[in-house]
Amino acid sequence: MTPPASGLLARPGRFAAAFIFLSLTSGVTIGMNKILVTLMALRLDAEAWQIGLLISSESLSMMLMSLPAGVLIARFGARPVYAVASLAAMCLYPLVAHAPSWYAAAGFLFLAGVCIPFRVVSMNTSWLERLPELGTSRGGWYRGALMLGIGLIGPLAGNFAADRFGVRGSYWITSGLFAFMAVYGFLTLSRTASPRREGMSRGLAAMLGQLRDPVVREVCLFDGMAGIVRGFLGTFAIVIAVRVFHWSEPQAVLVVVAEGATFVFTLLVLAPFAFRLGEKRMYDLGHFGLIAGLAILGLTRYGSLLFVGAILHALGQGLNQLVNIARVSRAEGNKGHISGLQTMVSMGGSFAGAAVGGLLSKGMALQDVFLLWIPAWLAICPGVRRLLRRGAEYLRLRRR
Repeated sequence: MTPPASGLLARPGRFAAAFIFLSLTSGVTIGMNKILVTLMALRLDAEAWQIGLLISSESLSMMLMSLPAGVLIARFGARPVYAVASLAAMCLYPLVAHAPSWYAAAGFLFLAGVCIPFRVVSMNTSWLERLPELGTSRGGWYRGALMLGIGLIGPLAGNFAADRFGVRGSYWITSGLFAFMAVYGFLTLSRTASPRREGMSRGLAAMLGQLRDPVVREVCLFDGMAGIVRGFLGTFAIVIAVRVFHWSEPQAVLVVVAEGATFVFTLLVLAPFAFRLGEKRMYDLGHFGLIAGLAILGLTRYGSLLFVGAILHALGQGLNQLVNIARVSRAEGNKGHISGLQTMVSMGGSFAGAAVGGLLSKGMALQDVFLLWIPAWLAICPGVRRLLRRGAEYLRLRRR
């Protein structure tokens, strides 16, 4: 059921415009912070495993708090939870730049990361509640605007700000953006709250119960694997470009920008055409592009092909995300609970991608880690599973 809305945002078009601007601003802030952390680590001459642990500390707290975030949002509504979380992030993120060591910065990032799931799940919940009014073909608008900020505008703004104001000064800029979003988000997001005042343990049980739905379960599996690859790529693409191919930092940032721009293009521009193919073919094309991108990123010895691998990977991620959004928007159950589950597995994947990838780099080349994710994707790829079933059926018929 569509939640009640009032005022200007009662109209779907006006809500979409206000929400997309909020998503874009949120993405810019996240993208800036990710670039600032990486640039700070490079300037501290941190080793790859230290960078992995530094960045994964934020993803760890995000993962741990995603389920509680879904419960609280289902109970109190998205608006107040989003506003409080944004104000807390405003206070915590500037502490990262003033940390005396990389492990102190990791501790501050862990604390700041606690705030992010409450913001992400609030936005996911509001968008899923209004998506039936907007149409599933527009489901990628939210994630597209978010990724436009995270993958394109945010990295460029973070790199520019770091050169102009330094890493510490740039963190104060992102702090101001969090303050703005606390107010703007409170005015924009859904006011829907559950009439039932269930406790945290009962709420968590109800949320985990959503996994009995095969659609929710499969979408969470794909989101988790996508988070692993995205977490590794986002953490180490710049490191590989700088330390393996000897690019300058501004050149290295362009790999992340190209990946983000392709993801956004897929969600915002290709979506109407992609849905004409049907969800099954979109999944197949998405998984093929993602796996091909990983192979190029892992095998190339030419720096320019990093762009090709990143672009193919982003195209695959985008198609995968479009189908996931459409499927969960049709799923039964509390959208706050489903959003919490999605956020948890996605953040858990990001944590695993950054942390495990960083630890593996102590015994193998960073690029080779890209190749390790390919067998896992092949194991869950719907197209591969269909081929295996058909092959098994063909063999049974032959034996008869």
